[in-house]
Amino acid sequence: MGVIKRQTIKGSIYSYLGVAIGFLVTIISIKLFSSAQIGLTAILIAASGIYSQFSTLGFTKVIERLFPYFRDSNNKHNGFLFLTIAVGMIGFVLSFISFLILKPYIIANNIQKSPLLVEYIWYLVPLIFFRMFSLMLDTYNKMLFDATTGTILSDFVYRVGTLLLLGAFFLNWINFPQFIFGFVVFLSFPAIYLAGLLIYRKQFNFQPKLEFIQAPLRKEMLGLSLFGIIGGVSSVALKQIDTIMLNKYTNLSMTGIYSILFYFGTVILIPSVALGKISSTIIAEAWKNKDLPTIEDIYYKSSINQLFVSLLLFILIVTNLHNVFHLLGPDYVGTDWVIILISLSNLIVASTGSSVQIIGTSHKYKIQTYSLGLLVVLVIIFYSIFIPLWGMNGAALGSLLSVAGASLLRVFYLHRNMKLFPYRLTHLKCMAIGVLTFGLVKIVPVMSNYFIDLMIRCLIVSVVFIGLCFQFQVSKEMNQIVLKTFRFVLRRK
Repeated sequence: MGVIKRQTIKGSIYSYLGVAIGFLVTIISIKLFSSAQIGLTAILIAASGIYSQFSTLGFTKVIERLFPYFRDSNNKHNGFLFLTIAVGMIGFVLSFISFLILKPYIIANNIQKSPLLVEYIWYLVPLIFFRMFSLMLDTYNKMLFDATTGTILSDFVYRVGTLLLLGAFFLNWINFPQFIFGFVVFLSFPAIYLAGLLIYRKQFNFQPKLEFIQAPLRKEMLGLSLFGIIGGVSSVALKQIDTIMLNKYTNLSMTGIYSILFYFGTVILIPSVALGKISSTIIAEAWKNKDLPTIEDIYYKSSINQLFVSLLLFILIVTNLHNVFHLLGPDYVGTDWVIILISLSNLIVASTGSSVQIIGTSHKYKIQTYSLGLLVVLVIIFYSIFIPLWGMNGAALGSLLSVAGASLLRVFYLHRNMKLFPYRLTHLKCMAIGVLTFGLVKIVPVMSNYFIDLMIRCLIVSVVFIGLCFQFQVSKEMNQIVLKTFRFVLRRK
């Protein structure tokens, strides 16, 4: 767990710095742009995310599962990067052809209700290309035991760039079309940086060694890619399809409002993303060595540590909703349940720890792929029913039923088929402390000054929740961090 802990902490630090900057970006965007303009950026991210995932042709799954068999720095990893780039280029060509076929339909469906999307639709092409290679190169770099660079680029650098663009827009140095161009550039930047980083580290070896891939390995790679396409696209679709379907049933304005609200709920999952990137590497090696105790240890520790951090964030968010809406403005009043449902969904996902990585890197990876494909179908059905009925609340409810439900089913599957289970009595202690903390904060009267009210509530939640979890030893890793922090502070004095 040493490598996992160090890289998770480092990745989480940059992720939360990105969240802080992202919060500024969110508030400033509300003041500078219309909800339709905000919706345009959300649609560009969502559509290019699904397309770019398909463009990988599932090869990220091959990288995660089979790279340990290619790993040989003295032999340039047996030409693995050549395969990665070649597959990515083929996938992009297929995606581009698909885009050309679907473009007339997209334009016809949006020309009246979402004209901004039609105006900027060609920006999807470079976004698909660069975001696809960002996925491929980040996964490859992760398997070289660097899980933090991709997180820094996607969670921190991208948001810093967006903040700079907003500043330039506010000062009238650029107009909205120039802002969107810069926005696309910063979304594309990770792929360029990762390529440069791999070249600098002498890991960008573009020499093919196809003779290394014998028939059994080739067969497994093709199988993994096939299921990787279904699983990868399904996984991204589960995160992005609500945005796309909201635009389908409503318009860019409501999509923009939803994307702002969705941002607050996804804050809860940041530790999970940082942990998942490095834990999958360790788990893949453990499966290769048939080291089940290591996998079980990672599963439990990832679950309790993610529950600890995510529950703290959940309580901070739901006890400060009135302050959040004060910052967002009157257009967002009455949308409490969107944030609550999305946050609750992500809390449940976080509590399941490294379940995705365990199944995805095991010999049972096909089960996860099948279930994800089925889940996407169910999600589309849920959204088709709930969004016309309840709008944004319907989208959030569909997200809770689908994403959280799928996460709990993974836990059940691992328990039934691999005898792995993440939950202990410690989890109940953590939940009980969370309920107690929530109850204490809710009885605190709302103060007239929202900033003071926000600070006091955050302080009470942090002191009570962290203090009780420390006292009852909910997480040994978190206790160590608290003790190190106290010792550091005392030494500074």
